Amino acid sequence: MSRFQSKKHSPAQVFAQFTSSGENEDVNEAKTECKHEGTFENRREIQITETGEVSLPPDKAKVSIVCSNAKESVEEVKTSVNRRVDYVLQTLKSHHVKDFTIHKTLNRIEKLYQMEIEVVVDFRDFSKCEQVCNLLVEKLDETVRVSSPVLYHTASKLDSLRRQACVCAVRNAKNKALEVVQMFNQSLGPPVLIREEHYDEFVGNNTELSHGDKAEEQLTFQQKVAIATVTVNVKIFVIFEIREKAKARKRK
Repeated sequence: MSRFQSKKHSPAQVFAQFTSSGENEDVNEAKTECKHEGTFENRREIQITETGEVSLPPDKAKVSIVCSNAKESVEEVKTSVNRRVDYVLQTLKSHHVKDFTIHKTLNRIEKLYQMEIEVVVDFRDFSKCEQVCNLLVEKLDETVRVSSPVLYHTASKLDSLRRQACVCAVRNAKNKALEVVQMFNQSLGPPVLIREEHYDEFVGNNTELSHGDKAEEQLTFQQKVAIATVTVNVKIFVIFEIREKAKARKRK
């Protein structure tokens, strides 16, 4: 499963300024129209507004496995519940799953002792998650409850996604500016200004919105993945310097 998915967007808004230092009146008019920082008389520039969008499906799944029972004695209920927990842990071990925590609760209800042990498992491999859950449901009785997987992103993955969206927007702006200046036999210089105009982050996608009314257990695993997918959209404004190709070659 790919980590990042770039998407195409609407055409960029382009403003190019090709004025010489001698055309004072035209330069003054251009100064009035141009409202960005750092505009100088002798600099030729191209202004680009562009977007970048990347999506990331969840990379982890959390499953809660609860083993519970009630008996007249503490030893009986411990033996009953621990036997099932041992099977759960052995299943995790055989599938090389090591990321889990265990919580134990013992209560007294009238003349019975009720014990509940919860094993919370974090899966990185979704296929392995399905295999383990299906096996436990098949092999264990109704005293063991296996929750539906809760899909989520680790913090480091989300941070990387947000950076990738900004980099994608800047790359799109540079490619667009390069195509424009090449049409006029010019060379694209370094960026003078890069400014983030808009940031948007949302979960899910339009193709899965129709499943919003369905109960979670009615969704397929792939539908759950799509609903939990995070998309980041960044809009940036960039100003690049424009150079004549001959001058650019001399400097080299």
